[in-house]
Amino acid sequence: MFQGFYNLTSGVLSQNRNLNVISNNMANISTPGFKSDQFLASTFREELISRTGNKDKAHPYPLGTTSKIKAADETITDYTQGGYQPTRSTLDFALGSSGFFCIQTENGTVYTRNGSFTLDDQGYLYLPTVGRVLGQNGPIYLGTDKITADSTGTIYSEDGNTRYGQLLIVDFQNYDTQLVKTTGDVFVANGAAVPTQAQVVWKAVEGSNVDAVEQMTQMMSSQRALQSSAQVLKMYDELIGKMVSQISPV
Repeated sequence: MFQGFYNLTSGVLSQNRNLNVISNNMANISTPGFKSDQFLASTFREELISRTGNKDKAHPYPLGTTSKIKAADETITDYTQGGYQPTRSTLDFALGSSGFFCIQTENGTVYTRNGSFTLDDQGYLYLPTVGRVLGQNGPIYLGTDKITADSTGTIYSEDGNTRYGQLLIVDFQNYDTQLVKTTGDVFVANGAAVPTQAQVVWKAVEGSNVDAVEQMTQMMSSQRALQSSAQVLKMYDELIGKMVSQISPV
């Protein structure tokens, strides 16, 4: 009985965490460059079952394996590219291939595919709330939004006479092992970043890769599983209560 209780409780906790992941995906459906997450659950541990009363304790007779509870395994990120969203802003950029923009922060360089940039109070190209956008030679100073840009990410003055710099685009060999998400659209790296020649689309941003229909389907499925587990847990609680009340006082 108690094994079933543990199974149900761990199932409720897993479904609750899954709903949190889905809710975060839905909340960032309009965030440029956002990469959706998927929650994976696995059994906490498999236990070997041996025949009860086996006399040879050193050589138990195996009957199989079981696992009593579910446990959170990991949350994985889907790095599939989102679609282009044209804008009128001269400070917006999208990547037409794999790669990441580099952003300078107080704690080091972070990486993003969110190219919805602006200017900070000193005129540097800036990703709001994160940091300055890095070019091939450091942070890119513009001082104005009257600019033009080409497909290599090189930024010029509106008349083309002044070259401000070229966006630094890097890539990684293995996203799953080398990137760690800090927010929905920003990552830190635990592996070496390699400069790459990515196609840059000016006056556009990459949209979120969240599939709203898929997320809603997963949410409804998870909610049904959560409700079912909660109902059975209530039955277990009532049954245990009856058992306790029927125990004769010692």
